[in-house]
Formats: sequence, C-alpha cells, structure tokens
Amino acid sequence: MRGAWLLPVLLPTLWPPPAQAQWANCPPGTKEAAGACVRTCPGGYEDRGTVCVYRSESH
Repeated sequence: MRGAWLLPVLLPTLWPPPAQAQWANCPPGTKEAAGACVRTCPGGYEDRGTVCVYRSESH
C-alpha cells in the first residue's frame, strides 16, 4: 500500500468543485455570471446575491 496516503489528498482534485463554490473566487462587491465576476447581473440573469443565474425565457 505504498503511496496509499495520496488517494485522500489527490481524490478531491479529480472532480470540479460544486457550483456554489465557483463564485468564491470573485472579489468582494462582485458576483459570478457565466464564469465572469461582475458588479451587476447582465440582462437575462437573475441576481441571487453572490451569483447571477440565467433565466430561461421558455418559462
């Protein structure tokens, strides 16, 4: 089992972070919209605090 200690260290890096963690990299005063940090949500996006969520017009 040589090197087995690497599994718990490397395993979390094999999957992308959960969606709610992706906006954590935006500076204070901004929010995440379509992968970018913005001050206000662009048209067609709903402001949900720290993230802008695309509103589908089909609803």
